[in-house]
Amino acid sequence: MSLSDILKAEGLSEALIKVATDAGWTLSTFRHAADSPADLEKVIPDIFGSSELSRLQIAQARAAWAGLSSSASSAPPAVPTSASETSSWVETFAPKITALKLTEYKKAFLAAYTSEILSPCSMPSLRLVSLAAHQESKKDYKWIPWKHRMSEEKAAELQLSRPAKQPRLEALGISSLLLDEPPTLEVGDNFMGVSAVQRILAIHDVALAMVGSCHLARLKAYSSKFIHLLSQRHEASSGLRAPTILEAQQADCKLWQGIYALVLEKDWNLNDAIFEYTEIRGDMSNLLQARARPPPPQRFNEKGIKGKGLGRFMSEHWKGYSFEGKGKSPGKEKGSKGKPSGKGGAGSWVKHVQVNGETKQLCMQWQSGKCSRGASCAFLHNCAYPKGDGSACMSKAHNALNHASTSH
Repeated sequence: MSLSDILKAEGLSEALIKVATDAGWTLSTFRHAADSPADLEKVIPDIFGSSELSRLQIAQARAAWAGLSSSASSAPPAVPTSASETSSWVETFAPKITALKLTEYKKAFLAAYTSEILSPCSMPSLRLVSLAAHQESKKDYKWIPWKHRMSEEKAAELQLSRPAKQPRLEALGISSLLLDEPPTLEVGDNFMGVSAVQRILAIHDVALAMVGSCHLARLKAYSSKFIHLLSQRHEASSGLRAPTILEAQQADCKLWQGIYALVLEKDWNLNDAIFEYTEIRGDMSNLLQARARPPPPQRFNEKGIKGKGLGRFMSEHWKGYSFEGKGKSPGKEKGSKGKPSGKGGAGSWVKHVQVNGETKQLCMQWQSGKCSRGASCAFLHNCAYPKGDGSACMSKAHNALNHASTSH
């Protein structure tokens, strides 16, 4: 719409409109000619030249100007592109599906697989179903970590045992206070076995089949072969061992990355891609093949290892911790009894601590300065020296071996 249309709609004559447009006035310049109706009357001679306007014509010009000003003020502000969802690097968990949508998924699953039973221990958690449904709707498939694969029963158990979230003022972050941190499973070699992995894979199978990503039978075939390879046992004389839980999780990640690569990059069907990696290719067998068993740790006797310079130190350090009772203790000190030495020895070091309501294990190799894994170590690098109340020192500045010689 042009300036002439606006003025004509208010009833101004063609002659006055032609004078204004010939002078170079446009819709935008007319709207910004004045800040108020009183100021507009002062600039009317500049707009319409030497033509004298009646009170009616002045009122018509003011009405046209007021209409333009009100439409400009009511226009919604432009949304900055930096705030758009697609250009943001902030990643949150998948949006939560409604209870009605979850019920529809359950009914469709039970109708398609009549022999399956959905109980609290076999039904995937709401977050897992939401994540699978989000990936299916966007066709943006990604490997779901094992820590998010839990049943409704396990999710409720973790939610009940979860301590109240307190803001840490020394590292205060707005996102950590506003965004909910979902409960997760703790995956590790020390407290998980093959049966736990089997439950994790089964929950994942039900979640993908429930949202319609692929058929349940194809998913179960993948999980069955995975567990079969993971549960292989080897004689001690063979020098081989089965993969650990963390190695199995890494293998599952690589397999699903390959499966989703076929779907996203080669336009494969997800059922066919799973069949390819389960029955055709040998990636699963290679990733879950037997590993070489590490040699047993070398034992130190009272004389130590010749030429190493550690024999006397280790024999003195471990003296008296393997037995109790009468008799002479190992080492050169004759007459000392074989009872455990007091507080501070390796036998009294604290091995497990509670961190944010979860049981964590302290690294025993780090306590004696022998851990070489650094930041990739799965255990805590804190001092395990017991304090007066029996709890660990938990200092990161020194280990338990140097606790006594470090000032506190």
